[in-house]
Amino acid sequence: MTEQLDLFAAFQPDETPAPAPVPAPTPATFTASGTPSAHAPSTVRQLPARGLMKHASGHAFALGEAVASTWNREHGGPHIEVPIGLVAALCFIRQKDPAGPDLKAQILSQDDRQLIDMYRDIWSVQWIHRPDLIDRARILHEWLNDEEPDKHRMYVVRAVTKTILDRGLFDITGHADPYLRAQADVLSPTLTTLRSLGAQQGLGEYHTPPALTDSIAEVTLANLTSDLITDHLALKRRQHIHDPAGGSGGMLRSAAQLLHRNGRDPADYEWSMVDIDPIAAACGAVNALTWGLGSHVTVACDNSLANPRAVEDAKVHARSVIEHRNRMLGQARMTAAVRHAQDMLDRAMTAAA
Repeated sequence: MTEQLDLFAAFQPDETPAPAPVPAPTPATFTASGTPSAHAPSTVRQLPARGLMKHASGHAFALGEAVASTWNREHGGPHIEVPIGLVAALCFIRQKDPAGPDLKAQILSQDDRQLIDMYRDIWSVQWIHRPDLIDRARILHEWLNDEEPDKHRMYVVRAVTKTILDRGLFDITGHADPYLRAQADVLSPTLTTLRSLGAQQGLGEYHTPPALTDSIAEVTLANLTSDLITDHLALKRRQHIHDPAGGSGGMLRSAAQLLHRNGRDPADYEWSMVDIDPIAAACGAVNALTWGLGSHVTVACDNSLANPRAVEDAKVHARSVIEHRNRMLGQARMTAAVRHAQDMLDRAMTAAA
């Protein structure tokens, strides 16, 4: 018998590796008689002060409230996926040189068309990297496919962008270290403050407070952390951690932080979550990238009670999206090669003339 590290209940994944840009080995399991892992922790992180964690969560909540206030004040309308998508896109940005030009000033100095193009570019780059997760997050960025967003939409996008930057999003998500980026979930409070109470109740959507998810992760994975220290039980790579009611991924964030603090890299694990709400599932996909959960992540938008194969179905879809990406990149490379050859021929003919 194997024991799955499931934050709620036993979960039996299929034996096919989670979709990834490169092939991955079959997931290993956590057993009482396993071989000691060669991937033993070399560094154990110190637990951050509770005040620091509380500050990050409070910062994220204040940012979410500010985004909702700006969106509503400027009459953004019912399409709350737009402001959430703006926060999500900016979560992907890192400032390479902290001493360099002010990133906030650079972003806001763009005109409306450049700002829209910047958001398109951010999502396009991420799609090349992880098409499966960006496809799951489609609801947050498909509005950018409009040929020409109207003037009011552009005005509100600029206003919300300014609010996001003024409220210090990069202080939460701009770190090079994924452990620091995962100190708080900025998308959960943005979603919950934008969504009406009636909509939340209709969806049965109640996001668990981060302090509680941290406590649940510590209790659920308590034997995992003690085993890492005592070596009484072994942990193999590609252990599967699953949340069948994931929301925006809060439980996965807490589990990943716990692994970090015990010297483990979350990217060495397989992660999956399911949520029935497409916006919440989209947020979970973005968070998986922001928090550095690695290439073995599956996010399903489904009802895990009605469809026990939700994760397996999502893996099949993800593989098809990755194959589509590979075909598109192959065609783009061929087109570029043809153009390069044509340019060389043109230059040769011009020189011979």
